[in-house]
Amino acid sequence: MKKKYILLQIQLLCVLILICFISACDISDPLSLDSEMLSVDLASDANTISIGDTTTISATITYSGNSGDLEYKWSTTGGRISGEGSSVVFIAPETEGSYTITLEVTDRTVTERDDIRINVNIGNAIVATPNRYWQGNTFIQTLSYRINVRELFHNNIRLRYDILQDTARTGAFLSISINNTTVVRNRAIGEVQPLEMVPIADEVDVSSVIREPGNYDLTLTLEVVNVMEDAWLLRKLTLIGAAGTITEAR
Repeated sequence: MKKKYILLQIQLLCVLILICFISACDISDPLSLDSEMLSVDLASDANTISIGDTTTISATITYSGNSGDLEYKWSTTGGRISGEGSSVVFIAPETEGSYTITLEVTDRTVTERDDIRINVNIGNAIVATPNRYWQGNTFIQTLSYRINVRELFHNNIRLRYDILQDTARTGAFLSISINNTTVVRNRAIGEVQPLEMVPIADEVDVSSVIREPGNYDLTLTLEVVNVMEDAWLLRKLTLIGAAGTITEAR
């Protein structure tokens, strides 16, 4: 009798284990489906653009759960990303090349990603000879250029500059003028006692000054705090949306 009782207990235990196993493997569990059904597919309005131009990159997301739980992380090997979520704008850099834009999507349980490559060509832009130092032993230092604009391609003409705080140990103030019209006034750039060289890159809309083909005088002025030789480097200067030439005026 005792053996039958023990056998019955073993049988009941086996039944309980089997029920638990079936419940754990129930494929109708929506949580197990949500953690697996996530996919990301990127597409761009244009796969080849000119420097300074933009293109919209959109993601098609397939997800079985609540889309409000998703987090989006964009990154790029060059240029800039404007916006967030499933659709952003890629702003091309001022350097030709092929750039990879990546989107990583996660619900904190599963993560998926996709890449897309955008080719950037020179397009309609005037690029100055790169890598020119501001020189001089005064607190006001200038670089001057003569721009010959043959043709305008956009209503939005932009001047993009890329500056490097090389050996300077304190910041400076940058001003830019075109035909004596100031387009950047006393912008504070750089750092105090930086641990490494500091890059400063930005652009300014100059459409109100450059309205038609012709010759333009461009001056970039630095008001420095400490006077050092070869302390500030103009790495690149680009006029976006125009065709022509730019030469340094000495």
